[in-house]
Amino acid sequence: MSGKAFAVTLQDLRDGRVHAELSQQFGELVSKVKETGKGGEITLKIKVKPQGRGGDIDKVIVSDAITVNMPKQERGEDFFWLTENNELSRNHPKQGNLELRDATPTTPAKFKEA
Repeated sequence: MSGKAFAVTLQDLRDGRVHAELSQQFGELVSKVKETGKGGEITLKIKVKPQGRGGDIDKVIVSDAITVNMPKQERGEDFFWLTENNELSRNHPKQGNLELRDATPTTPAKFKEA
């Protein structure tokens, strides 16, 4: 089949807005894939239907739908202890608190040589 190249038609769809949206979404997808290390996809669906009825069709309606499946960042988890009242605690409920103090080493005021 000869005729206008698909890429040219794609740039004509909705006065170039389809091509612009695909370009933007593709850039965002590539960035997200790099960031997460996971794959994603873009789907372009194009529908062509006749304008009118009969055997002598000279007009068609072209519509599009763009779907982007971005990779998701892993969300992580947290660990909590359960208290006797079934409340969540960051500290073990059966273990006392350890009082911490500053253990920065002090330097002697005067060094002695041996």
